[in-house]
Amino acid sequence: MKGNKYQYQIIMVLNPKTEDKEKVLDKAYSWLEKNKAEILNKDHMGLKDLAYEIKENNKGDFWVLDVESKEPLKIKDLNLLLDREINIIRYLILKI
Repeated sequence: MKGNKYQYQIIMVLNPKTEDKEKVLDKAYSWLEKNKAEILNKDHMGLKDLAYEIKENNKGDFWVLDVESKEPLKIKDLNLLLDREINIIRYLILKI
């Protein structure tokens, strides 16, 4: 924790057939803002081949978010939000 702040990295793999990716990402952004977290960096890694098929997809659209907050995030709530979004085929939340 640098300066008593909690840092996270959130990696999301979106279905490449998703038409409105910004709408999907905005759900995650708004949840983070409601929980007083600051998004330091949004990195679009692009469309990449997957090592194995996930939900009938051989490719995924990769996004990486660097997040910082003064208090620990409610990871269970974030997991629930990301699980319910059908256009997110995989995600990983790392505490740095």
